[in-house]
Amino acid sequence: MYLISYDIENDRLRGRISKLLLRWGLHRVQYSVFMGTIGKESLLKLRKELDIYQRNRDWAPSDSILIVPIHQSHIKNIQAIGEWPNRWEEIKGAVNTLMI
Repeated sequence: MYLISYDIENDRLRGRISKLLLRWGLHRVQYSVFMGTIGKESLLKLRKELDIYQRNRDWAPSDSILIVPIHQSHIKNIQAIGEWPNRWEEIKGAVNTLMI
Protein backbone atom coordinates (compact mmCIF):
# COMPACT_ATOMS: atom_id res chain seq x y z
CA MET A 1 0.00 0.00 0.00
CA TYR A 2 1.14 3.53 -0.73
CA LEU A 3 0.14 6.94 0.51
CA ILE A 4 0.61 9.62 -2.13
CA SER A 5 0.18 13.30 -1.36
CA TYR A 6 0.84 16.38 -3.38
CA ASP A 7 1.21 20.11 -2.89
CA ILE A 8 0.70 21.69 -6.31
CA GLU A 9 0.05 25.41 -6.84
CA ASN A 10 -1.56 25.29 -10.29
CA ASP A 11 -5.23 24.25 -10.22
CA ARG A 12 -5.21 22.65 -13.68
CA LEU A 13 -2.04 20.66 -13.00
CA ARG A 14 -3.34 19.61 -9.59
CA GLY A 15 -6.57 18.39 -11.20
CA ARG A 16 -4.66 16.37 -13.80
CA ILE A 17 -2.57 14.68 -11.13
CA SER A 18 -5.62 13.85 -9.02
CA LYS A 19 -7.37 12.30 -12.06
CA LEU A 20 -4.23 10.30 -12.84
CA LEU A 21 -4.10 8.88 -9.31
CA LEU A 22 -7.80 7.95 -9.48
CA ARG A 23 -7.25 6.22 -12.85
CA TRP A 24 -4.52 4.14 -11.23
CA GLY A 25 -7.08 2.91 -8.71
CA LEU A 26 -5.93 4.94 -5.74
CA HIS A 27 -8.52 6.26 -3.29
CA ARG A 28 -8.78 9.87 -2.21
CA VAL A 29 -8.64 9.97 1.60
CA GLN A 30 -8.20 13.74 1.87
CA TYR A 31 -8.21 16.50 -0.72
CA SER A 32 -4.57 16.03 -1.75
CA VAL A 33 -3.91 12.61 -0.21
CA PHE A 34 -4.48 9.26 -1.89
CA MET A 35 -3.96 5.70 -0.68
CA GLY A 36 -4.12 2.33 -2.31
CA THR A 37 -2.40 -0.88 -3.20
CA ILE A 38 -0.27 -0.85 -6.30
CA GLY A 39 2.38 -3.34 -7.42
CA LYS A 40 6.06 -2.49 -7.82
CA GLU A 41 5.97 -2.53 -11.63
CA SER A 42 2.82 -0.42 -11.68
CA LEU A 43 4.39 2.01 -9.23
CA LEU A 44 7.34 2.45 -11.58
CA LYS A 45 4.95 3.24 -14.44
CA LEU A 46 2.95 5.64 -12.27
CA ARG A 47 6.18 7.31 -11.16
CA LYS A 48 7.18 7.85 -14.79
CA GLU A 49 3.82 9.47 -15.50
CA LEU A 50 4.17 11.71 -12.45
CA ASP A 51 7.71 12.68 -13.50
CA ILE A 52 6.27 14.01 -16.77
CA TYR A 53 4.14 16.49 -14.80
CA GLN A 54 7.25 17.84 -13.10
CA ARG A 55 8.56 18.86 -16.52
CA ASN A 56 5.28 20.70 -17.26
CA ARG A 57 5.57 24.48 -17.59
CA ASP A 58 2.90 24.86 -14.88
CA TRP A 59 5.06 23.05 -12.31
CA ALA A 60 6.30 25.54 -9.70
CA PRO A 61 9.64 25.15 -7.89
CA SER A 62 7.76 24.70 -4.60
CA ASP A 63 5.47 21.92 -5.96
CA SER A 64 5.95 18.40 -4.64
CA ILE A 65 4.53 14.88 -4.72
CA LEU A 66 5.32 12.44 -1.90
CA ILE A 67 5.05 8.67 -2.33
CA VAL A 68 5.15 6.85 1.01
CA PRO A 69 5.12 3.05 1.23
CA ILE A 70 3.00 1.57 4.02
CA HIS A 71 3.73 -2.02 4.98
CA GLN A 72 0.69 -4.25 5.37
CA SER A 73 1.59 -4.91 9.01
CA HIS A 74 1.34 -1.17 9.78
CA ILE A 75 -2.13 -0.61 8.31
CA LYS A 76 -3.86 -1.74 11.51
CA ASN A 77 -1.92 0.95 13.40
CA ILE A 78 -3.20 3.83 11.30
CA GLN A 79 -5.24 6.19 13.44
CA ALA A 80 -7.75 8.84 12.48
CA ILE A 81 -8.94 11.83 14.43
CA GLY A 82 -12.47 12.48 13.30
CA GLU A 83 -14.14 10.34 10.67
CA TRP A 84 -12.38 7.55 8.78
CA PRO A 85 -12.11 8.15 5.05
CA ASN A 86 -15.04 6.89 2.99
CA ARG A 87 -14.61 3.26 1.93
CA TRP A 88 -11.79 2.72 4.45
CA GLU A 89 -12.29 -1.06 4.42
CA GLU A 90 -11.86 -1.05 0.64
CA ILE A 91 -8.82 1.24 0.80
CA LYS A 92 -6.98 -0.95 3.28
CA GLY A 93 -7.80 -4.05 1.26
CA ALA A 94 -10.24 -5.63 3.72
CA VAL A 95 -13.11 -5.71 1.20
CA ASN A 96 -12.89 -7.70 -1.98
CA THR A 97 -15.31 -8.13 -4.85
CA LEU A 98 -15.99 -11.46 -6.51
CA MET A 99 -17.32 -11.26 -10.05
CA ILE A 100 -18.58 -14.41 -11.74
